[in-house]
Amino acid sequence: MKFSSDLLRIGWLNRLMKLRVLQFLFILPATAAVVLATISMIYGVRHPGFNFGLIFTWVVWWGMMISLFALVGRGWCLMCPFGAVIAWLQRRSLWWKTKWGLGLNFKYPRRLQNLWLAIIFFIVFIFLDAGYGISNMPALTAGLVVFLFIWALWVGLFFERRTFCRYQCPLTVFIGMASMFAPFEIRSSDAGVCYQCQTKDCYRGNEHFYGCPVFQCLGGGSESQWVFNADSMDSNRDCILCTECIKSCPQGNVAMRLRMWGRDLWARNKARLDESVASIVLAAMVTMVALLLVLFLPRVYFFMRTFLPAGKPPNDWPRLASIAIVYLCGIALALLLFYGFSYLSRLFSGVKGTKTWAIFTHFGYAVIPLAVMKFLSDILDHIFRTWGAITDVARALLRDFPFNRLMLDGVTVKQLMSAEQTYVVQIVMMGIGCGFGFYVAFKLAGRLFTDRDTAFRAFLPIGAFIFIMTMSAVWALSAAL
Repeated sequence: MKFSSDLLRIGWLNRLMKLRVLQFLFILPATAAVVLATISMIYGVRHPGFNFGLIFTWVVWWGMMISLFALVGRGWCLMCPFGAVIAWLQRRSLWWKTKWGLGLNFKYPRRLQNLWLAIIFFIVFIFLDAGYGISNMPALTAGLVVFLFIWALWVGLFFERRTFCRYQCPLTVFIGMASMFAPFEIRSSDAGVCYQCQTKDCYRGNEHFYGCPVFQCLGGGSESQWVFNADSMDSNRDCILCTECIKSCPQGNVAMRLRMWGRDLWARNKARLDESVASIVLAAMVTMVALLLVLFLPRVYFFMRTFLPAGKPPNDWPRLASIAIVYLCGIALALLLFYGFSYLSRLFSGVKGTKTWAIFTHFGYAVIPLAVMKFLSDILDHIFRTWGAITDVARALLRDFPFNRLMLDGVTVKQLMSAEQTYVVQIVMMGIGCGFGFYVAFKLAGRLFTDRDTAFRAFLPIGAFIFIMTMSAVWALSAAL
């Protein structure tokens, strides 16, 4: 039998992917887990180390989400309850096709069809933990969950399809850009078949199935622009793995493939400034910002206390202002540094007429592997240090299901690795992220400049920037020992 990289050539897997109820089977347990965790955080014990909902959210869910986008892309989005409630509201069904639904179905403004708002929302989301310590406060985490449900429903009521998931979800930048690193994709089998297709069922849907909920069209051709927000899909950034295109395509011209890690980062059709900035922001959060927090946060906090009134956590205003300043300075420093190294890349290439902003936009994707590996290393460190607590709080929940009001005498803290051993694992992961970043940057240089020597010269400053970001992460990790 001839080998094929298309997993849909496997009969049973093809039949499974075409099941109408498939996505709901993922959504149902995920929704139940989120509801249970929220109840636990609202009614359960206040201590962060003993509350099931809090540990489930910030250890199990957060770790699963990061692992999924490193392996299959937007795997969490496949089962996300926040996106599901939008679809249920708009379609008036849990999974079956209906003739009409609820919602006003306004088109999202063209000027907002980018990642700029999403970048801001993600920075705010991270600040909620760094500033307010939301991951240690059950009530605040529960409030965030409820707020996200209301936000998603409100956007879903006004705008068509899953506009919230693509443009407004505070995690869409994080998950979307990181998903471009995953070794998995859903694409058209034959671009020519898609180009000739007149119905574009993958986007528009048909009598039996829905079209893509995040405005993706698998194929090219002028028909993919028949409505201004239909995009020809060339990366994992927006694909939520719902498999609607697999079900709806009358030609069966959809492939589900394994491929090399990070391929989207250099093979996508066109670089975008918002994606490039998003990539650098993600990397800066866990490298440059992490280092600046270690080096300067105590000094900035001492300075802010001289003219801001002290408060009680989480409303300690000097601390909140200090963290906000360090975060914004770290992000700004990373962006300015990358612009400077982009300028050097232009000079090193020796190619006249090339603009620095074009270099900046083209090469920003190269830091994604480092960002993904640093996020993974952080969650691994957290899991290694809190592993025993997960089973303990689960047992406590069962004793007072679903409210989790019983206080344990203590939790078992099983350190699967010592701090030094964990540090070694993290350093190895930083090395992998740095190496992949070099590889992506070199591939991007080769795509921008056909001459190999020119491409290598253009690559050198970008490689230096990736190395500096890696060393920032290593320095921050070593300071935490």
